Formats: sequence, structure tokens, C-alpha cells
Amino acid sequence: MAGETGQYLKGIQSPTALTRILEFEVPRERVEAAIEEIIQGIRKEIALPGFRKGKAPADVLRARFGETARKEAIERLIPEAYQDTLSKESLRPVLPAEISNLTYEDTGPLSFHIAIELRPTVELKPYRAIKVKKETKPVEDGDVEREIQGLRERFARFDKVEGEAQPGHFVIIDYWRIGADDKPVKGSRISGYPVELGSGKLVGEFDQGLRGTRIGDIKTIDVTYPTDSSDAGLRGKQVRFGVEVKEITRKVSPEVDDAFAKTFKVDSVEALKARVREGLGRAYEEDATSKVRQELLKTIVEDNTFEVPGGLVTMALDSLLKSYREEFEAGAEAGWEEKLKEIGEKLKPLAINLVKEQFIVDEIAKREGIVAKDEEIEEILGSIAARSGISIEEARTRAEKSDETIRWRRDIIRNKVLDFLYQNADVET
Repeated sequence: MAGETGQYLKGIQSPTALTRILEFEVPRERVEAAIEEIIQGIRKEIALPGFRKGKAPADVLRARFGETARKEAIERLIPEAYQDTLSKESLRPVLPAEISNLTYEDTGPLSFHIAIELRPTVELKPYRAIKVKKETKPVEDGDVEREIQGLRERFARFDKVEGEAQPGHFVIIDYWRIGADDKPVKGSRISGYPVELGSGKLVGEFDQGLRGTRIGDIKTIDVTYPTDSSDAGLRGKQVRFGVEVKEITRKVSPEVDDAFAKTFKVDSVEALKARVREGLGRAYEEDATSKVRQELLKTIVEDNTFEVPGGLVTMALDSLLKSYREEFEAGAEAGWEEKLKEIGEKLKPLAINLVKEQFIVDEIAKREGIVAKDEEIEEILGSIAARSGISIEEARTRAEKSDETIRWRRDIIRNKVLDFLYQNADVET
């Protein structure tokens, strides 16, 4: 085995179909030779007290730098042995290797194990001409009216109210939490916060407490948060707030008439409605196409069974659980770790499918010659540079530091693969 697959490899264990544990032994003479090379390099560079540069005795250097040289030699030899084995065994790890059982005693060889997870072999079933139904939502008159009302909201003006705040008014407030000592909690003040009275978006006590207030009023409001509050740290708790009313306004929406229509460069309300209807039609068509694309990929994932690397599943699951973890940690509720674990068990099948999807997309892209072109990345960089007011080179440097370019290429390839599947599907409309 060692002679065929690498001079330091002594064996390979396969605990699972995708896991390999590589067992290495590096002869002691090779390790000592590497240590000597490092010591000689140190001799050339360092001048010790009482010795000219390059003239310090080896035993003195070993006494002073022996441990450093030993560590450096091992750090050099491990990747040397590992990379040689990957090449000769044609192994393709998907994640960084894990080193264990590292031993180098006073006698004997340097020994260590390296655990890796491999890319699965993806032998896809036919993925062209998949039958799928496309259902495009028709544009109803009510849809057009809702969109027109949305345009009215966008072009509404806000008139100042001199009197009392009432439902329908928008109130700009500064607010802060009040502690058990009846003093403001340091760092809790929020300034210029807008709220709409009567909108149902505020906790009831807060909404009621602001009604009847005037500009300049300062008051306290006690709020009991519901047990299903989106903020886990406030569920079921009573909190006292201090509030200062800074401004009260009422929203005035424009009338839907020909003058309003001209804002959108059309001559009449009917022409505006026709344009809105056309835009909604395109949006509904794009939404239906997107759903078909996702359905095609889902079908391929379900039709193809293969094992995926556990390490990638763990990473995908950690990403899915990130928001849950942050919410639980902020709330600091007892037993949240167990709740997070339960959620993780429910989300694990989704994490597995996400990893499967990526391997399937990669395989289809490989077979069909689908790639992300450099000019497509340049276009993204140009857009970012223009928005941020920086040079393309600076945008590139930032993107490469955060591995954004890798994500862009992956997203571009995924979208092209989904386009390919859609274009080659048997779509029933």
C-alpha cells in the first residue's frame, strides 16, 4: 500500500461511504532531517551572543530552537504527506481535513490520522423533458385596484397636526425603557421612531397611551407583552417606557384622477390601470415560472438518492438555525438549547436536501457545460462600485476577501441550471 499510494500512507479506513481516515507514518529519519534543515536555516539568519552570524554550534541552536524547529518540521510534513496521498488516491475532499492521533515521541516515527469527507458520486436519472404544470394567476380587477391604492400610499403627503393624536395619525416619538429604580435604562433611548395609531401594529397599551397626546408631551406607558411576542426576551413581561411626542401628522393620499395618472406619464386613469394590469401580468408570469423552476429541481432531488457529506449538512443546518439561535440567546429562556435541538431535528431533512440540491446543480452544470463567465462577475462588481462610489478594483478586493465572488459564481450557475431545466422541460400550461 505505502509503495503504491504514497511513501507515508500506511492505511485507509472507510467508516462510511464518504468518510476516509488516512493513517500516516513518517520515518523518524525524515522528521529529523527536516528539523536539521530548519536548524541550518536558523543558523544562517541569526547571530547568537558570542558567535558570529552563521557560526553558532548546532547543539546550541538545537537547545534554543529545537522545539520550534520540531513543530515547524511536523507542520511541513503533514500537508506534504496529505497532498501526495490526495493526488495518488484521487481523493476529492469537500471540507478541510481533521488531524487526530498526532504522535512524535522520543523514539519511533511521526504518526497521525487525517479524516476527510469526499464528494459523492452523483449518477443522475434523466433530467430533460420532465413533465410539470405551470399555473399562472390571472390578473383580477381587485388586484389592479390594490396596486393603485399602493401607488396612492407611495405618493401620500403628511400634514402636521396641532391637536391631539388620534387613530389614523402618525406619531413620531422618542422612547426609552425605565428600570426598576424608575430611571431610564442606559442606552435604551430610541429617537425619531414613527408609529401609526390604530394600525394594530402596536402593543395595545402603547397605542392607547399615545392617544390624546400632543407635541411635546412626556409620559410613561406600562406595556404587558403577549406570550407569543416576536421578541422572545419580552414574552409575557411587563415593561415601563418613557415617551416624548416629537411630531404628529396625518396622511393625505392623492385622488385617483387623470392628474394623478400623469405622474406616471400616462394621460388617464384608464391608461394607468392598463399599465398596472400589464405589469401585474408580467409579475404573475415570472412568479409562475419561478415556481416551475423550483418544482423541477425538487423533482430531480426526490428522484435521485445518494449520500451527502455530514459536515456539509451540519453547515447547512447551522445556517438554518442561526436566526433561532440568536433569538433564543437574546431571550435567555431556560431550556432554549433543548428547544433549538428539537428545531434542528425538524430542519435536518431540509438541510440534507439543500446539500443534495447543490451537488445536483453542480453535476448538471458539469454535464451541460454551464459556467459563470468572468464578464458576469465584472458586471456585478461594476454595479457594486457604482452604488458604493468606489473603484471596481476596490470592490473586487472587498468581494474576494469575503468570498463573495465564490457565492456569485455559485448563484449564477444555479440560475442558469434552473433556466436550462425549464427550457428543456415538458411544461403544461
